[in-house]
Amino acid sequence: MTNILLNKDGKYVKLDGISLKDLPANERVWVYMINPNEIEVHRVIEELKIPEDYIRSALDDEEGPRFDEDDDTHYTLTVFDIPVTQRESDSDAPYTTIPLSIIQKGNLTVTVCLQDNFKFHEIKNGTLRRNILLDSPRITYQFLLAFHSLYEVYLRAIDKTSTRLESKLMESKDADTSLRELMRLKNALIYFSSSLRQNNLVAEKLMNQKGLTEDDVETLENIVVEIKQAFATCNIQRELMNETMDTYSNIVNYQLAERMRLLTIVTIILAIPTLIAGIYGMNVHLPFDQLPGLNAFWIVIAATLIACIATAIWMVPNRHVFNKQKKKHRKHHKKKEN
Repeated sequence: MTNILLNKDGKYVKLDGISLKDLPANERVWVYMINPNEIEVHRVIEELKIPEDYIRSALDDEEGPRFDEDDDTHYTLTVFDIPVTQRESDSDAPYTTIPLSIIQKGNLTVTVCLQDNFKFHEIKNGTLRRNILLDSPRITYQFLLAFHSLYEVYLRAIDKTSTRLESKLMESKDADTSLRELMRLKNALIYFSSSLRQNNLVAEKLMNQKGLTEDDVETLENIVVEIKQAFATCNIQRELMNETMDTYSNIVNYQLAERMRLLTIVTIILAIPTLIAGIYGMNVHLPFDQLPGLNAFWIVIAATLIACIATAIWMVPNRHVFNKQKKKHRKHHKKKEN
């Protein structure tokens, strides 16, 4: 999809039936390309004389943020990553980032992106919360600031979702699903952190351009602040998720250890009658074998039950002995370190 938009009083209106060669030179024009096909790509390249790699840079989802200037055509290219939602349930993360290319020359701005986004429409309709002048030299900064504020929106959504999943996880409600969703959110934070780190380099490179006004520098500083805040939020949420998953892992390990202790106690208790039965199965003289009737049998059974009960009474109350010894050892170790 390719639309040609003309700026009028802070808003962009669509121009129909106009060729790219006949764009008004004195008006601010925005060529808005979303997942364009090959025909649209060739048309823009041929009619606007834009370097081909400038247009195709955003069509490669592996393209990294960068800033470039073409001395021959005088076009500037700014590529940075923007956050998007992944609707596929089998994807490794609910959110990811894709490149957005902003190509600029004078009053002409061309944007290329693989997916549409409501921020494009806010810019088009002039409804952005941030009051940024819509003159050509600052349209790039407008996109930068608008889409980096979008990171905060997604990060808040991730925070709410992770809080809900952590509560379910600690309550052991559908733990497997909660863990998988937390891992997907963690992957999204990794994508965000990587993209924000590279976007920050592009923003700092833009600040080193010549001819910037005080307003330009202030806007770029605000962009850098937005990027750093989003990056810090990503790191904090990743640490919280790691702590939650480590805590749940410790809980699972503790519960497993308790079950193993119980099984060990049961095994030891059951080993007593097995041992006695094995001994009395030998073809040798054994205690009580000369008693008449079933007296010997019941005496052995009674002795076996008494031995099992005595073992259980001794072992069950002391099943935490090893834990207590470990705690004492840790306290003693800490005192030595201090």
